[in-house]
Amino acid sequence: MIVLLQLYHVRNGNAHPLTPDTVAEVGDSILLAHRDEEPPFIIQNRDLDLHILVISPIGTIVDSENINLSDTGPRKMYSFPILPSLYSGAYIFQIDGDLSIRNQVFIKTEKRLINYMLLYYGVNFINPNLTPLNNFEIEIMIPPNISPLQHITQLDCNYKPSQLIIDKEGNKWLCFYFPQIKPKEEINIGYRALIFSRLVAFDMTRILAAEEKEEEIRVNYPEVFSQFTKSEPFIESNNKKIIQLASKYMEYSPISRALAYLKLVQKLLTYRSLNGDFGAAFAIDNRYGDCTEFASLFVSLCRASNIPARLTTSFKMSEKNEWEYHAQAEFFANGLWFPVDPTLQQETRYFLRDPSCIILQKGNSFGKSQIKEIRYRYERIDKHKVTIRSYKEILSEKDGKKISVLLNQKSYIPSTQASLFSTFLWKYSVPTYELERQNKQIEIQITCPEVIPSQKPTTIPVYLYNRNKESVSGALLVSFIKGGVYINHLFPLTIEENSSEPKMVEIPATNFVGDTVIEFTFQDAFNEKIGFTQKKVLFQ
Repeated sequence: MIVLLQLYHVRNGNAHPLTPDTVAEVGDSILLAHRDEEPPFIIQNRDLDLHILVISPIGTIVDSENINLSDTGPRKMYSFPILPSLYSGAYIFQIDGDLSIRNQVFIKTEKRLINYMLLYYGVNFINPNLTPLNNFEIEIMIPPNISPLQHITQLDCNYKPSQLIIDKEGNKWLCFYFPQIKPKEEINIGYRALIFSRLVAFDMTRILAAEEKEEEIRVNYPEVFSQFTKSEPFIESNNKKIIQLASKYMEYSPISRALAYLKLVQKLLTYRSLNGDFGAAFAIDNRYGDCTEFASLFVSLCRASNIPARLTTSFKMSEKNEWEYHAQAEFFANGLWFPVDPTLQQETRYFLRDPSCIILQKGNSFGKSQIKEIRYRYERIDKHKVTIRSYKEILSEKDGKKISVLLNQKSYIPSTQASLFSTFLWKYSVPTYELERQNKQIEIQITCPEVIPSQKPTTIPVYLYNRNKESVSGALLVSFIKGGVYINHLFPLTIEENSSEPKMVEIPATNFVGDTVIEFTFQDAFNEKIGFTQKKVLFQ
């Protein structure tokens, strides 16, 4: 006897077979059930075993279940609820075993794989003195480009910047110069940046299988290792309690240690909002803190066990629908900085970078650090005072239409009449935000055909040329884009200086069907030497 099964879309108690046009929303479910009214689910003298996989638009497994039809009965087979925590996009429902079914379902929620955000950042400064301020120079931080997570696609200012400043960690500032600010004079200066941010998944299971050893990191990336394994203010990796905790996991590999520290921080600390930043030593002594203490303790544990790690600061939407600062972290392995949210991240198989936040700065901004949002200088700074305030507004639109309209306007439509930006005119565009990379390129060439068979093992040859005067160590990220971005492969490598002969890497490419955009990005440990290209391939 044949058992016929089918996937159904269930809404308000009504079930309909899945079609290519099916759109499931929050509150719906996907049901695996029989096609006809009364067919039995049990074949006499035989059990039917099925393995069900639900694969997200970025290639992560969001549900996996084994069922036996002789155990489930006709009404308790399998149901997948559509929850608000799911990202919008095309999901694959794959059933293997004694029966085989594969369907694609588009799921629509409030969470997007790709976000377009418009950041307005302004600074108001006043000369309260009775004498002028001469040679006033102010540097205002802008969000960095972080391939493939975050890109700034347009940048406008109301004053013309004199230069773009970049530090070793990839932080960037627009510098504005004023020869003189008169007594009691007030100036409002700012920028607006269109930010393209997308969800990226790092499959830690795959990355662990090809993990670099601690000694390889030390040898291949000596500058990163020395800078990001030392103790700093608020990142007290030399604290005896932190060293003792970190040492318990030293037999693990570096990435496995980082994953263990993530769980350890969340187990040890209770979240409590604090008025101020207190750091890792405070957290380990008191066993509570907010996002700063969670992130600082994670970074300190990593550094105490010789894993390079650093803090990052983002703008993130709070539960009250307000933009606020949020401390996160990164650790370095396999030639790449991996983003971690020690406060909120629960998943450890896949590291998911939340596309609804804007990364503003990387590194330790505490104490006397030079990593500050606003930096300024002027003559006789020790004798004269200046009043400086910063303001920010962020617009995030689901479809980007309102943002597109705003970008075509030279003036700002304020959300409130009291907005600092209500009188701003965006006179100056920075059309080539990536000018600083012109002489730092890694050239990437792809020589695969545009049509590739999908049923047999395939490799795509990638050739990398180093056009710099020194060798470069970094990582090649290969993103297969299909309704989202899935970081499928990561290759740490070193390219010799002025390479006339390319470095060749073969990329496995199997189990893909249809048109697929493959994105190739090379970056070094400090995000300076950059290479990028795309290839559109039809798998059939």
